Amino acid sequence: MAPKTSVSRKIKNRNSGKRVPTVDTTQARSNMEVVRMCLKDLGWKEYGSGSSSDADIYWNSATFQQGNRNYTSTSARVNKFPGMCDLMHKTNLTRSLNVMRMLFPDEFDFYPKTWFLPEQIEQFQDDAESIHKRDRRQHRPLTTFIVKPSDGSEGAGIYLIQDSTHCSVPNRPHIVQEYIDRPLLMNGLKFDIRIYVLILKLDPLEVLLYDEGLVRFATVNYQPPSTKNLHEAFMHLTNYSLNKRSTSYKHALDEKQTDASKRKLSIVWSQLGQLFSTNEIEQAKEMIKELINKTILAILPELRVQYASELPITRKQNRCFQIIGFDILLTDQLKPILLEVNANPSLRIDFDHVNEAGKFVTEPSAIDEDIKKSLVLETLKRVIKCKRNRKLSEPNDEMMTQEDKKVVHRQTEAHSKLAVKHVKKTHYDRQLSASDSDSSSCISEELSNEEQQYQTGSNQNRKPKNLVNLTLANTGNESQTPNENTTSGASDSMLADGSVDFSTLDRSMTITGEQNVTQSSVNRTDMAADTPITNKIKSLKIIFPSASQTKYEQMFLPEKIAFIYIELVVKRGYKAMTNWPFRNLAKICGLVDQSTTMISIDMLYTQIFYKLKQYDSQSPATGLDFPAFIEAFFLLSQRKYSNSYTLVDSVTELVKTCIRHLDPSADESA
Repeated sequence: MAPKTSVSRKIKNRNSGKRVPTVDTTQARSNMEVVRMCLKDLGWKEYGSGSSSDADIYWNSATFQQGNRNYTSTSARVNKFPGMCDLMHKTNLTRSLNVMRMLFPDEFDFYPKTWFLPEQIEQFQDDAESIHKRDRRQHRPLTTFIVKPSDGSEGAGIYLIQDSTHCSVPNRPHIVQEYIDRPLLMNGLKFDIRIYVLILKLDPLEVLLYDEGLVRFATVNYQPPSTKNLHEAFMHLTNYSLNKRSTSYKHALDEKQTDASKRKLSIVWSQLGQLFSTNEIEQAKEMIKELINKTILAILPELRVQYASELPITRKQNRCFQIIGFDILLTDQLKPILLEVNANPSLRIDFDHVNEAGKFVTEPSAIDEDIKKSLVLETLKRVIKCKRNRKLSEPNDEMMTQEDKKVVHRQTEAHSKLAVKHVKKTHYDRQLSASDSDSSSCISEELSNEEQQYQTGSNQNRKPKNLVNLTLANTGNESQTPNENTTSGASDSMLADGSVDFSTLDRSMTITGEQNVTQSSVNRTDMAADTPITNKIKSLKIIFPSASQTKYEQMFLPEKIAFIYIELVVKRGYKAMTNWPFRNLAKICGLVDQSTTMISIDMLYTQIFYKLKQYDSQSPATGLDFPAFIEAFFLLSQRKYSNSYTLVDSVTELVKTCIRHLDPSADESA
């Protein structure tokens, strides 16, 4: 009798020579451990240092430009968007939200009133005095303010003040905000929520919410701010990196602990269910989803500009994806308040502390592994599925405009200068086969019902028909074709002889037979070795496009301004808008008339340019960056359409005028 072949041996034999997804982790750094665990569970291949082959996914720990790679000639997907890290600095995020608040004041009340330092120090002091006068008239405690460095993290450099004269003028950008002095408390402690969001695609925009998160607690019982406790960081700040140094901090022994200083969001929602009704909890969750969608729509215009500056030749802007972290505070009325957005939320699955012997040690964190491993695992599967279903082709020179070729040439030269080593490679665009092995079968599943509901034509109507030539990305309908080899369960994997076809099984399933093939546990301490990984996997759920998407339609208005900027600046190979294209915009769009002369156009440009240079030394010296152009565009709209009832009306009219007159195919000298 022939010897029996083990299940694991069968899988190995069936998978020999099969194509599996590859992930380059050269720049993963602090993300390395969790990414490697996920690759092991999925059976995917890791490309490490020294690899000369193109991977399907490049996983960087910090920025898109990390490692000085040139992504313009590959169809690989990168886990960072160009410019996202800078865009999430507190000053830049505030500017983006302020643009939307100017247009839609009733829709963006989830972000505290904010001033920029040092540029608005005098205005802040005047406003603070007026606010305190109002407080005294209403016999309420004086409003407290919180000062934060723009690029700070882990609670460093943050302090509270009530006297505006105590706000020192910093030598680097800061913001100062009204402090939320009535937060929701649990057992007397203040807390905030870290929510993970995946921006999977830009064209059409697709945003997914991870249905688990972390809740970080302060370690000293909260008291309303006063001159006696403004210095109590462990009371007023909820940052994990800060509070872990407190003697009252409670490390979570496992992911189910209900009194730890860091808990799972699902546990906290259950605890809040004892204080609030189910309807109130669900309403708070919906408000959080709206907050996330509106914030992403606020950063979307500049995100597109940054993307076009790095990768202008892609007709489909789906080369990048990114996990970002929203930090949200709940008021005592369950209203969510946005604190900040982290472009690089920590994906570490361990923690540092000083043990009883006084030594600094690192230990595994059960709660972090339970949450973050599933987050990364689901993200990788979504990204590969997206890459396979909407495969990005290599650039076609015949389809590229002269402007595109000029920008590509400029960027290629820039990347060559930055790169430490330049390895010449011939790129072969690889498309995953529908008959891939079981290790990549997760990418051949059918789209979920949720995805199918919104996948086709979701963003079709958000840009005017005559804006087609202004866009760098086509947002028309694209239907998703489910994989014909998709299986619905183990019963569909049975062959005629009764054996199991392992090529149709997801590696996350537990296979029963003479020998069980199991995955490494999501949690290192509690999960049994034979527990299927699917029992612990959380899910990413689409929140944009949404069923109520029509309420967001008008919020794409600033994005249309971004397309105009891309056409006038980025596609012509410039880094910023100089005075000449600004004058040309006014001329060809018919903005110059008896009420708006070319001299006034020049004066407006000069005014904004020098304001930009005065407070932002890192801005392009050659002209207006996109935020400055937005400001100029708003002022132009008010001058041109001074009779408009609201700012959004005047901006809408100016956008229509520019689209109607601007000919993107015209030569610069036209």
